[in-house]
Amino acid sequence: MAKNILNMLLWHPEIKIANCEITYLHRGVRGNLKTISGSKIKKLEKGFMVLKDGSMVPLHRIIRIECGQKIIWNK
Repeated sequence: MAKNILNMLLWHPEIKIANCEITYLHRGVRGNLKTISGSKIKKLEKGFMVLKDGSMVPLHRIIRIECGQKIIWNK
């Protein structure tokens, strides 16, 4: 599940979440997909990824997590 992967990346001593990108379904934008840097994540809550701007993204909408050129998780 995406939450487990994000949790691991947030706390991993050798991986910087800022080097990762998270793509999720976002209705209303072109292609219905939005990609953000991992540095925008404030915290994870039950069922949501809370961003530093205060917005909340449901974890079930995450479709891909990439770090560098490597896909870490894909729905």
